[in-house]
Amino acid sequence: MKFLFYLSGEHPDLPGSEVEAVLAGEGICYNVEYSKKRLLIVDAKTKNFNFITRLAMTKIEAEFVIKSNDLSEAAKAINKKISNDNYKNYKTFAVRCTPLDSKNSMEIEKELGEKIKEKSNLDVNLKTPGITVSCFTDCDFFAGIKINTCGNKRFDSRKAQHRPYFSPVSMHPKIARVLVNLARIKTGDTVLDPFCGTGGILIEAGLMGMKITGSDIDERMVRGCNENLRFYGLDGEIQTGDALELKDIKTDAIVTDPPYGRSSFTSNKNLIEFYNNFLDSAKQILKKGKFLIIVLPCEYKLDFNGFGVCEFHDVRMHRSLTRRIWVLKRE
Repeated sequence: MKFLFYLSGEHPDLPGSEVEAVLAGEGICYNVEYSKKRLLIVDAKTKNFNFITRLAMTKIEAEFVIKSNDLSEAAKAINKKISNDNYKNYKTFAVRCTPLDSKNSMEIEKELGEKIKEKSNLDVNLKTPGITVSCFTDCDFFAGIKINTCGNKRFDSRKAQHRPYFSPVSMHPKIARVLVNLARIKTGDTVLDPFCGTGGILIEAGLMGMKITGSDIDERMVRGCNENLRFYGLDGEIQTGDALELKDIKTDAIVTDPPYGRSSFTSNKNLIEFYNNFLDSAKQILKKGKFLIIVLPCEYKLDFNGFGVCEFHDVRMHRSLTRRIWVLKRE
């Protein structure tokens, strides 16, 4: 099945990387057929839409129908698609057009809607349509049948201030979700966050059906993390511990956002040494071929011995805070 993704645009590379990482984690073979101007078209060997609910940085997801510069041809292809078994029970539709250039989207919505209605038994319903035709205009015209998902407002409801145990330095849930997705894991896999803090990363992993384990050197954070996990109906193995002394466990992924402060260090050199020691510790427990996702200051040069660098992304976490997300594969 071919999928059409309209990416969030909040980062030049990260949204597309997230889509590909989720497909890889779910074991779905895929091929990227088009990637330009926030549009991503993927031919994936699946008819199951469930993987889409994991995504954090897509605005619209659709079953891809056609790329064309002829609205009549597009309408014909859409009518053929909505007449099949997946859509034949719907009675109403609407067209929603997103311009990728300066074209008048309202005129295109009206014209395409008229052409679809002319050749189908569907009525137009702009408020609660049974089928939404998502289209995007550039030099060409892209169209698909929108797949209804949870939307990104769900992440706002999980911001730190809405949890029972609050910490002002907690990562936004959307970024936490992306970090977990970049680890290329699936439901039932084990995720470890050895700097778990109040549990933001583990919450997102748990809500996607992963087994969650975590530790923090601060006992207050461990209690707070457990409290937050219970609030979302999640259960994990969270304990007080030193991230430099990981042992006696094997995990499918390590996803973590370690502290950046220097309160325990006299210089950047000591902090970098700490991070390198952590990488040595992580290497001992992470299965070969599995992934470590770690967020670090952009300027730090670490020794990734034992890990291959798959990709990295510089992301603005707050107004004045930019960090680098490293995607590392255990060799």
